[in-house]
Amino acid sequence: MVSTFRSARPTAGLIRAVLFDAAGTLLAVREPVGETYARFALREGIVAEADALENGFRRAFHKAEPLAFPRASPGRIRALEREWWWRRVSDAFRAAGVDPSRRAVARTFAAVFEHFATRAAWRLFTDVKPALRLLRAYGLRLAVVSNFDTRLLTLLEGFGVSSSFDAVVLSSTVGFAKPDPRLFTAALSALRVTTATALHVGDSERLDRRAARAAGLRALRLDRGGRSTRHVIASLEELPERVSGDPYDLRD
Repeated sequence: MVSTFRSARPTAGLIRAVLFDAAGTLLAVREPVGETYARFALREGIVAEADALENGFRRAFHKAEPLAFPRASPGRIRALEREWWWRRVSDAFRAAGVDPSRRAVARTFAAVFEHFATRAAWRLFTDVKPALRLLRAYGLRLAVVSNFDTRLLTLLEGFGVSSSFDAVVLSSTVGFAKPDPRLFTAALSALRVTTATALHVGDSERLDRRAARAAGLRALRLDRGGRSTRHVIASLEELPERVSGDPYDLRD
């Protein structure tokens, strides 16, 4: 399933669409996940070390199956998303020495799951809105392509940027997660553009730049605080100049 916000007129240039990763590219958590869970757990009488939880989450995510449900009916998606996250949280608490079967852990999970659907848990990077405004002024089609769940739709609305995107393509609803090229194919279909006219931007070399290139798109990696190179940008505000330049410079 693809959530569409609005259509956009095509641009005269070769790059007609820009696709964005979400977490780490458009927004980021306000504090480490381990700290958030430790803080909420303490409210339920559970003492868990934030660092232990952080390490537990890191291991849990490393071995996790993709957040994608290719054979699920639309009505089941939200429940499946929640179940997926509960498995990750259970693994993290177990690694931190806390029995995940305790009811207090389940209450902690429920509270944090809702917390991460709100602006209070996230921050929007300061370069996002200026870049989106300029790209829209160029007449480009824009989309989010993310290995995220449907809470992202609420977050984009809450930060006031959902209207900037023509489509939001999520692994949990499409059924494929990056680096699977089919997630990019779904985004291109939603935007009605071809691989030759699309650029993807994200903070991961493997899941964003290399995955998009493997799917046939042009791609840039975002490295805030780093150094801009041919295939890396240090800010999203570099995008308008990149897409208005020679698009062949964006290829490997």
